[in-house]
Amino acid sequence: MTPNESTGPGRMERKKEEMKKKIIAVTLRLLKQQGYDATTMEQIAREVDIAKGTLYNYFPVKEAIIDEHIKRTFREKNAERMLRLRELPDTRARMTAIFHELIAGVLANKEFFEKYIVYRMRNMVSFQQDDSEKSGFFLVAMEIIQLGQKDGEIRADLPPYVLGDLLEFAFVEVVKQCYLEPEGFSVDQAITQCVDLFIKGAQA
Repeated sequence: MTPNESTGPGRMERKKEEMKKKIIAVTLRLLKQQGYDATTMEQIAREVDIAKGTLYNYFPVKEAIIDEHIKRTFREKNAERMLRLRELPDTRARMTAIFHELIAGVLANKEFFEKYIVYRMRNMVSFQQDDSEKSGFFLVAMEIIQLGQKDGEIRADLPPYVLGDLLEFAFVEVVKQCYLEPEGFSVDQAITQCVDLFIKGAQA
């Protein structure tokens, strides 16, 4: 085996990773400069300086680029988040804390978050979902559920992904209120109601 053969796959993966990062960075810049609807996949490909077909090989739709960005952001922050969650006393406190943190991100990027949430919902209800399609939120949700089960707060007779999806849907309901009732939207009230709804349905 030659040196090129032994290092080739690693180099190829690094190049793919660099390209993904560039695509994400360009997309975010365009979204901030001109808005979601005005940003097209064709424009992203042109700005990245790749063929449109190459872009589609990496990301099939614009929402997938945002999804990948959010997953990466979650991974970067997850270790610190997990430590904070473990220090909180119960499931209600953990859900309330993470919902408050995440809704702040939604409010700061309200235009494209609506598109992202719709994209996430399509993936969540898919019967052929694989691990790569799970959101970064799902990892946090599973941590909250596992801690709650360990404390005897959350039932253990359902598949973990069911509880994880329900927890994610609870957050989506908070987000929906933010979009559907912007004038009367109360972050504290919406989070309290949706956390309470989840806990009553999932309690042991």
